Amino acid sequence: MTHGTPLDRRERTISSALWAAYGDAIGFTTELADASLVKRRTGQAGPVATTVPWQRLIGGRFGALIDLPAGTYSDDTQLRLATGRSIRHDGFFDVESFAKIELPVWLAYSLGSGIGSKTAASSLSSSSTTWYSNFFRTTKATYVDGGGNGAAMRVQPHVWAATDLRKPSSYLGDVVRNSIATHGHVRGIAGAMIHAEALAFVFREGKLPNPDQWMTFSSTVRLLPEIVHSDSDLRTFWLPTWQRESGCSIEDASFTVADEWRESCAIAGSSPLETREDYIVVVERLSGLRPEERGSGLKASLFSLCAAWALRRRSPSETLDLVANLLNSDTDTIATMAGALIGALPAQPLPEGVVQDSDYIRSEAVRLFDVSQRQSKQSFTYPDLLHWQLPKSPLDVLGREEERFALHGLGLVEALNEPYATRQADTAYQWFRLPFGQTVLCKRRSVPRPIPPTALPTPEPLLAAVNTRNRYAMHNQELFTSKPEEELKNEVPSEQHTQSLDVATDEAIIRSEFNPVVIGRQLLSYADAENGLELAVAYAAIVVKARQARLKRNKSR
Repeated sequence: MTHGTPLDRRERTISSALWAAYGDAIGFTTELADASLVKRRTGQAGPVATTVPWQRLIGGRFGALIDLPAGTYSDDTQLRLATGRSIRHDGFFDVESFAKIELPVWLAYSLGSGIGSKTAASSLSSSSTTWYSNFFRTTKATYVDGGGNGAAMRVQPHVWAATDLRKPSSYLGDVVRNSIATHGHVRGIAGAMIHAEALAFVFREGKLPNPDQWMTFSSTVRLLPEIVHSDSDLRTFWLPTWQRESGCSIEDASFTVADEWRESCAIAGSSPLETREDYIVVVERLSGLRPEERGSGLKASLFSLCAAWALRRRSPSETLDLVANLLNSDTDTIATMAGALIGALPAQPLPEGVVQDSDYIRSEAVRLFDVSQRQSKQSFTYPDLLHWQLPKSPLDVLGREEERFALHGLGLVEALNEPYATRQADTAYQWFRLPFGQTVLCKRRSVPRPIPPTALPTPEPLLAAVNTRNRYAMHNQELFTSKPEEELKNEVPSEQHTQSLDVATDEAIIRSEFNPVVIGRQLLSYADAENGLELAVAYAAIVVKARQARLKRNKSR
């Protein structure tokens, strides 16, 4: 039974969101710093005890020393808010807008982000790359090696918006889709799945999971192959390429990482985990202070559980302050994930330290709670993806709409200060506030260029994200009860006038093997539907991509 009343869950969702942002903010101050660097940043000697104003060099040696207000949060909370905006009023996760608008635009205002997430977002800027085909490979990062914590730190909104926390199918499918947009190693995906399951546990049970219960989260990782096979985009487009690039099956990789999780839990569980010193010992034993393991998605999920449990007798602020002051660990991400868990406990106080954009964070938490209760009527309106085109340079993401500043994809912005000059020609940084209340430090041209109307949010919500869950409707309903292949082959095609995209494309691609009669019938049914043009375009794109993939695969054989 889920713990507490709807009102109780509402307050705990707000608390979880605010404590997650607080943990990020205080951990961002100490991120990748030794004691002398922390002192230079804050002007204070000794541990950081709350959120404070500080300074940080942004943009490397050619950038600028920027004043960061107390409570400034990093990419952890930035991407968490982007995830939340992508969840529509009906619970549909608009992964297309998240991947093609939110992530590429985020590059213009990201703070403290890692190479993997930035490379993934940059790759998604290409018009030919989709959320399920982001197989980038550069000298600095490769998609299938992306096992960092950039996905785990941002997936809490899927739990906050879940309609039934007793059913993992109500949030894990979206967690996987969100993660796969940027992370291709199962460690990165599994870390996000485990953190989501741990957060759902706290909401359900009203308490933290203990170390013995952490072991059971390995079964969550083992669900990954089933989730992938239940999603037509992942099954048809992502999986064949992923298995070829990674050199193993999704089943083998998932079971290997599940075993790795259990082994790490066993090491963590061998410590008493009653004090901060016990927490430090576990982080050291599991190489959490070493650069090669510091950003692991799997380890971040475990360390956030360790911190929350070992310091459970402390107040939330004391706990997160202690986590943030374990220098050379992944301070901001562990603190933000621990904050989300601790804040979800019943009757927690809210942060007393300043949290940037706390009003917006609170309002989004309330909206996501309303989504979970099927009471929300609010969705963020993105530009129409049919006409969306990102500027080639991140410097042009911040532009001008007539006499006003505007941020591609997100809307008009208000300048909050004078620009910070950099050592790069025609480049500056400046603080702006978006119309919905988020504050961003944007990298921009000294003289911003005009921004086209198609780059700004449309007055009407996108079809794929409002009034229907289209291609993903069946995933959440039947995620763990998929039918055997033989039963699917023998099933009579549906005569329903307008099918969801998921059902229709399964019938066209898998059951009918691209039967032109079936494809024609389905296109005509969409022509008769409300918003039929957008549905028909989306349907045709899926079928054509599947056909091209099939032909390419057959040719290679």
